[in-house]
Amino acid sequence: MSGVGGGDVPRLRDGLTVLPLVGTRINLMNRREFLFVAGAGAIGSTIAACAPDARYETSALARPTLLGALGPDVTRAIGAHYRAMTAGERNAESLRGAIMASRPWSARLTGHPPSVATLVTADFERGNAVVIDGWVLSATEARQCALFSLLTA
Repeated sequence: MSGVGGGDVPRLRDGLTVLPLVGTRINLMNRREFLFVAGAGAIGSTIAACAPDARYETSALARPTLLGALGPDVTRAIGAHYRAMTAGERNAESLRGAIMASRPWSARLTGHPPSVATLVTADFERGNAVVIDGWVLSATEARQCALFSLLTA
């Protein structure tokens, strides 16, 4: 009679440690090797997913779609106003960082970053909007205007 861990039931590890395969021997990975390979894979995927995307270069981010409708002077004024009212987002690096941080984690990890237009839509859906000089803008649009005001001044 064999129960769990009984004497006549072969242990799973014994049956998998050595398998004859065309005269070769297959050794299983130990726990330390597995953790090393899994960790290296996770780091590699994260680096690949966070790689730069042309849509997120600072010069591309500084071209909001509002620019065509509002013109450069109004867009620049909105951007300057946003920078004045947001202490932590007054330079190009912090503005770009805030836009990059707004991307969903799932998109960062899959390597399929959303377009800037998708980020704008997501801002409005979450209620992440600001009012500047009577204009209701998503946070992403306001940050884009702020970048525009810095890079084209």
